[in-house]
Amino acid sequence: MQVETLMLPLERSLISPLASLEEAYKMLLDARLTCLVLDEQPRGRIVRMRSILEHLAGAVLHGLHADPSRPVATLAEHVETVPHDAPIEVAAKALWRRPSRAVLVAGEEGHVIGLVGWPQLNQFFDDILDIEGAVSVAFRLSDAPGQMASALQAIADSGVSVRATYLSHLRKGHRNGTVYVAEESAQAARTALQAQGFELV
Repeated sequence: MQVETLMLPLERSLISPLASLEEAYKMLLDARLTCLVLDEQPRGRIVRMRSILEHLAGAVLHGLHADPSRPVATLAEHVETVPHDAPIEVAAKALWRRPSRAVLVAGEEGHVIGLVGWPQLNQFFDDILDIEGAVSVAFRLSDAPGQMASALQAIADSGVSVRATYLSHLRKGHRNGTVYVAEESAQAARTALQAQGFELV
């Protein structure tokens, strides 16, 4: 699948650089977006909800006057742009490198035509993995070969069908694993994992 099939188009994400922080905040809430694209062609920028909140809250915490009328362009960030016909995996890798951000999508002439953020990517994975309505069961495992395979085998032996799995990056000698199962099978999966010595998280 290509990026253009997943992206949020400009008509839903475009905002003027002269718009105020208040206007951007309301638009982000209404559209349930993580970012907005600023109208700056051919190179676009993004504005994150987190940046707006940090600015306003930071001003209050430091005894300053929060200015919701401040132009949103002052909080804009230049980010990576990916071609519209690139595979979804390219956008996913770019997002992993830049947590809480988005990547812009460029059309054939190089102009920004949309963006891909975590909401779009998460929906994509939900669709292809069919995990909507499933329950996540998280557990800790050591960084040793075959640990995830042992966990999955234990769950399978208990008669539970796993819809999807996730394995985190290594942190302090261990990883967190997550399996997605039907709600009625969640307790059986937890019991099977604990019986094999895995710690639930």
